Amino acid sequence: MSLKAPYMGEGYAPAYQISATPFVTSSVLTAGETRQISFGHVTRFVTVRNTAAGTNLAVGFTENGLKPSNSNFITLTGVSELNADIRIDQIFLSASVGVPSFTVLAGLTPIETKNFLPVTASNGHLGVG
Repeated sequence: MSLKAPYMGEGYAPAYQISATPFVTSSVLTAGETRQISFGHVTRFVTVRNTAAGTNLAVGFTENGLKPSNSNFITLTGVSELNADIRIDQIFLSASVGVPSFTVLAGLTPIETKNFLPVTASNGHLGVG
């Protein structure tokens, strides 16, 4: 048996089986603004909540995916939320209608982002932008 610590990359299953470390942020986007939220570690789950009625909040996994020509995003209309058990190291939010306020809750694994694969369409991940 090796005495070295195991390599913790995106496929290291035990990192997803333990309790996650919490990450929470809340803010307001200005009209037309796009904001990147970087987690520092790979997520186990993510919840994004649009907390402003009468607004639209676009949620994407790449900045390019938020472009209307790509349409690789999810729109949270009014007070609504997205819950997803996904592995990501960043998320992109955009104010598509009005001035939305938002809350992002993520459960972080011990996997550092430097050990995570780049999630882009050019890397074979279709549907992200």
